[in-house]
Amino acid sequence: MQANAQAAQEQAASRTTRTYGTSRYENQYERLQDELKDLPGARAVKPFGFSYELMLIGNGLLYPFRYSKTKSDVRTARIPSESQLVQELFTFAPAPKHTQDPFDLDFGPAVPTAEPRGALATVPQGTQLILVPFACNASELLEAYWGIAALGMNRQLEWATDPEPLHLPQAVTSYTLRPISIPNQVTAHTSFADGTEPTLTLSSRTASDQALHVPAQTEAEPVKDQTSEGDATH
Repeated sequence: MQANAQAAQEQAASRTTRTYGTSRYENQYERLQDELKDLPGARAVKPFGFSYELMLIGNGLLYPFRYSKTKSDVRTARIPSESQLVQELFTFAPAPKHTQDPFDLDFGPAVPTAEPRGALATVPQGTQLILVPFACNASELLEAYWGIAALGMNRQLEWATDPEPLHLPQAVTSYTLRPISIPNQVTAHTSFADGTEPTLTLSSRTASDQALHVPAQTEAEPVKDQTSEGDATH
């Protein structure tokens, strides 16, 4: 994902990092599908009105998203938006701990509810939403996690499992894809990680940038269309 986006940015020779942002957004779905599609029980699921497919592995529906452009505590992360897609996806997540109190004006807006449409309406009963949040910018992939969470008030995630970090390589060659093994989730929490461990071709900051002490860049967000669920803006 990161290597492909950086390569696209270099080939564009643009003064902005919009090309990186657009490529990164596309690749966070497409590269994940490429890596996982041959696993036993893997199935691509295309949400209604969305441009990309999400991967269903057994009873785990994977949703990758960027939660930050810098390193920050993923346990305080917010989902980028409460779009129609996000509302439908979180019907496969645990219920939030708190509900709206009509007499508590400081409790924030109620979390919207939705009915799954398109291929999301065809997934097996018992499907769980597996979040894959990551932090990155145009210079490097900083950190990535996975876990299960409810969608609370004001887009706040309420983690039902501890977000488990995904291993990132310490150094990579420019645009070289290095596999990242996804560790097993604790079985006491959930069974979505049972079976063969897949690999994801995410790449961290290029070795040349690290050697030259090039500061981290902040990319412009890709142009959003009506089918996009949005991305991290903080």
